[in-house]
Amino acid sequence: MKKNISTWKLFVRTIRVMGKRSVLYLTSIVMLSASLAMFGVFSALLMKCVVDIAPTGDMRRLIGTILAIVAGGGISLLTYRFFCVRYNVEAKRVYGVIYEKVLDLEMKLPYAYYEKHHSGEIMSKVSFDLGRMGDIYGSRLRRTMTPFLQVVVFLVPMFLLSWQLTLCLVAVNGVMLAIDMLMAEPMRKVSRSLSGINSQMTQRLSDLLQGMEQARMYRAGAQTVQSYVKENDTYVRKSKHNIFFTALLSSSSNGFDLLCMLVFLLLGVFFVQQGYTTLGALAAIYTLYGRFSDQFLELGKYFPELIAYLAYAQNIFDFLEEEREPQRMAVFGDGGSPDMAVSMQDIDFSYETAAEQDGLLLNHFCMDIKQGECVAITGASGCGKTTVSKLLLGLYPIKNGVICIDGKSVSDMTKQEWRQKIAYVPQEPYLFYGSVRENIRMGRLDASDDEVMEAARLANAHDFIVDLENGYDTEVGERGNRLSGGQRQRIAIARAILKRAPIMLLDEATSALDNESEQLVNDAMKKLQRQMTIVMIAHRPSTIALADRVVEMG
Repeated sequence: MKKNISTWKLFVRTIRVMGKRSVLYLTSIVMLSASLAMFGVFSALLMKCVVDIAPTGDMRRLIGTILAIVAGGGISLLTYRFFCVRYNVEAKRVYGVIYEKVLDLEMKLPYAYYEKHHSGEIMSKVSFDLGRMGDIYGSRLRRTMTPFLQVVVFLVPMFLLSWQLTLCLVAVNGVMLAIDMLMAEPMRKVSRSLSGINSQMTQRLSDLLQGMEQARMYRAGAQTVQSYVKENDTYVRKSKHNIFFTALLSSSSNGFDLLCMLVFLLLGVFFVQQGYTTLGALAAIYTLYGRFSDQFLELGKYFPELIAYLAYAQNIFDFLEEEREPQRMAVFGDGGSPDMAVSMQDIDFSYETAAEQDGLLLNHFCMDIKQGECVAITGASGCGKTTVSKLLLGLYPIKNGVICIDGKSVSDMTKQEWRQKIAYVPQEPYLFYGSVRENIRMGRLDASDDEVMEAARLANAHDFIVDLENGYDTEVGERGNRLSGGQRQRIAIARAILKRAPIMLLDEATSALDNESEQLVNDAMKKLQRQMTIVMIAHRPSTIALADRVVEMG
């Protein structure tokens, strides 16, 4: 849920992400800004030195002063370069930290989150919002702080040279800055809107890419394209608003730049004639004022942009506050059977938040499975078979009851320890982009090639794999689309076998296969019987016939 917090609090939170290193980061910005400004000050002093001393003919004084100013300028440039490098290192570091936090959260979100949110929305967080939040550290904050700091540095010598003239110039530039600040809030709103539209566009594009066959065969596919085009048009319109505000900032800044220059010339001539300042001081102020005015213009331009980019940071913070999956499951009551491979006692569960008994999908559900037993869970559609598999995998918290896996209560295990004991084969297995060998080895990353092939043999996959173009090194394509459904299923079983978990859970693993593929998968299951505990959610008679026992769910 999005929260509306003040811009200042949001900015402070953005900096606090860096922890103690924020001091080094901010110090680097201050030092690189100040040293760059000091180089401009030394340039102005050089101008004053030439104008005031040269007419006197005192060459020794002139040369000595010039050498001192040049040395000071050189030190300023070296200081600038050193802190510029430190700044860039810290900016890249914090972006990496945030990126890791977002990816870490994506792996720890409750399973229900992915059922309620489109994958395109999550992708948009990483590709759009996170990138722009990274820009705050990489450029937007520096571009806002540097003009301000340089203005402060420039003001010191300018006030010393002629406080009257400087005060007038500051007043004119202050009016310009106030007008530019009026653009901050509209730009922030546009940025929030662009972020939302981009998320919707990413969702549409993801649907099209993953459902290309259906998109081409059904009118809904064309409607999805039209929706994407419509949202893209909206994005373009909103982008035009953003461009309009940016152009307005630029044009107002240029207009005020011309106005300030005219004011400076008129006031400069007046103050010299009145004896308030010298021609050398005026030349120095003129040299500084060009830089001073530029920094004022940049401050008026980049501050609203920083405010706009903070909207993306708020999106990321909102995402990072999503509830994480608990590492341990709570236990409600007694009755587990620790000597069983799988024991579920008095399980109550509902996908809804209501706790009424008539709203429970599972009501006091019980099931015990012995070590090495092969059990088929059957029942009508919607009775809760797949829900049982999700509970065994720890994807949802139970409302009541006890679950024991491999003789141990799940409350005494972390989710990682729990899931290491189960190898899972879903109805539609996911193959990652890569080779057949890489996909099987995901079951156990340290497995040797011989172990990979042995797992493939047990899964009845070895023969078709060696007949592929490059054998085990054949690329499977995105989601395994270069292989048939039966081939993908057997590779998934090989991956599960390689994991060497004591329990294998198959959720309708043969329901979408033809008779030949189903027979090959069933033959693979026969090889595994007595080697591990097998829990099959099934409805095909031939698959159910493999089981030692059938659990019928009503």
